[in-house]
Amino acid sequence: MRPWLPLLGLAIFAGCPKKEPEPLSPPGHVTILHTNDLHGHYLPERADWLPGEPSIGGFVRLEQEVRAIREAKGRENTLLLDGGDILTGTPLTALEEEGARGTPMLRFMEALGYDAWVVGNHEFDRGLENLKVLAGKSTVVTLSANLRDKSGKEALLPNQAFSHVFAVNGVRIGVIGATTDSLRTLVSPRDWARMSPLPVAEAVRAEAARLDPDTDLLVALTHIGLDDDKKLAAAVPGLDLIVGGHSHTPMKEAGRVGDTWIVQAGSYNRQLGVVEVDVANDAIAAFRYELRDLSPETAVVSADESVAAMAAHYQKNIDSIYGEVLARAPAKLDKSYHHESALGRWITDALRMASSADLALYNGGGLRSEIQAGEVTRRSLFECFPFENAVYTFPITGEQVVAMLLRNAAADATESRAFLSISGATWTYRMNSGAPELVAVSVGGQPIDLARTYTAAATSYIVDQWEKFLGVQPVDPAPVGLNDFEAAVAYGKARGFSDDGQRRGARVE
Repeated sequence: MRPWLPLLGLAIFAGCPKKEPEPLSPPGHVTILHTNDLHGHYLPERADWLPGEPSIGGFVRLEQEVRAIREAKGRENTLLLDGGDILTGTPLTALEEEGARGTPMLRFMEALGYDAWVVGNHEFDRGLENLKVLAGKSTVVTLSANLRDKSGKEALLPNQAFSHVFAVNGVRIGVIGATTDSLRTLVSPRDWARMSPLPVAEAVRAEAARLDPDTDLLVALTHIGLDDDKKLAAAVPGLDLIVGGHSHTPMKEAGRVGDTWIVQAGSYNRQLGVVEVDVANDAIAAFRYELRDLSPETAVVSADESVAAMAAHYQKNIDSIYGEVLARAPAKLDKSYHHESALGRWITDALRMASSADLALYNGGGLRSEIQAGEVTRRSLFECFPFENAVYTFPITGEQVVAMLLRNAAADATESRAFLSISGATWTYRMNSGAPELVAVSVGGQPIDLARTYTAAATSYIVDQWEKFLGVQPVDPAPVGLNDFEAAVAYGKARGFSDDGQRRGARVE
């Protein structure tokens, strides 16, 4: 028996025929509940959009909300879906159980009675083999229509279905999974070489055509982001609803493209999307949507003891490993995916100290949380750098540094996710006829020497995705012997968590 799964008591009454309960929702009325981008956040998390930034959500609070809705609507009249990226974000996803990292997240989802989830790109963060073990253990339906093995025909993962049909209150609901088309730039080259995903629109269109004759409602459960959800709705007009993820968008109102509704529920287990539909004549006759903040004071049922026990168990385990206070941060270190930030400067300084390199690089998308003013623990630092990517050094010429900085200036100007934080160099740039132009560049406080070979430090992710970030493939990258989180811990202990506010790169007129 798997740990933490609730025990179900069965009573048998001889000679007493079982009476079917009356549905609490009228026939044809379906409630679809959804989350996305949980990223291992199982405890309440800071809601920076609410006054006072209170901590809300977590699996205990989510279970209360889901159970209250099921009691009001009827369990058989509801569907609970997740839009992917259940992994990487908190130490919970670093714990290994039953042969895989991430297993505790599945156990929470099973305890809450999720019906299906779609594979997100961060499910690959611990490698394809880890994901295969994880998917093989999932009792929640695992979906992705476009994730295929090297042949391009078969499912990539054990237990992976392209779609699944659920019978909910007399309505046949076909749910089709879709994983981002950008996977090539988000997984390791070694894993990418073992798969041949189909384009999302092609895969979803084929499944929709196959399911349409035998279903009343077609739902795409996607991890592709809101912009691509809109494109998918236009490309596959037969979809009734898209339940999305990937862009972490808290949609307070549902979007619509043609006859297709689109919803998404933020991130980090702090909100629950609630879709109410009436289905008649193979179409949505009525639609209502609500995005609920999972605030503690709005709970209408008591906490479930088994889920609370799970959360307490993992919290105790994680606190024993990650509870150490490293130092105090005098002020918040903010992050940015698209521009230079205090946290970006801090972590590149940490990598440069760990490697003794001339330059250190870190991608903005790798900054997953911010360091708040006050005590900084291993846990809070892990949530900033949860990927545990190995640190490498490699040679880079002055000419290559200039080319990289030009790419970086373009990323800064266009707010691209290809932006790199950099330590050891300073530069300024200006825009000239719509293109970036470097004004001044120095390395180590001296004007850059185009003929010199410098040493750069970066994570394995940047080394693997060199086309996106560097423009040139690193030659003979050498492992430093630690990962980015370990480098951050060492630097925090040695130097603390301060930022002098001095920019390394800046745009000038």
